[in-house]
Amino acid sequence: MGFCLTAETNVPRALTLLSSALDEQVELARSCFICDKPLEESDSEVTIRSICKDCQSGSDSYDIYVMKFAKLMENA
Repeated sequence: MGFCLTAETNVPRALTLLSSALDEQVELARSCFICDKPLEESDSEVTIRSICKDCQSGSDSYDIYVMKFAKLMENA
């Protein structure tokens, strides 16, 4: 079936409920906003990053970010 989180979701509470229901720890995986590649766990800035280091180092990363964000807003 699945489970959907929205902007209004109390994420910590939802994770607690899921962990309790599944009887195992549930965590959210973060991925790059541009390429969807998982953000590396070892990155100390992973909680504040939204794009991976590979995409960030690209000369057109800002343009790609803006285009993808604009497309998301069109579909909202």
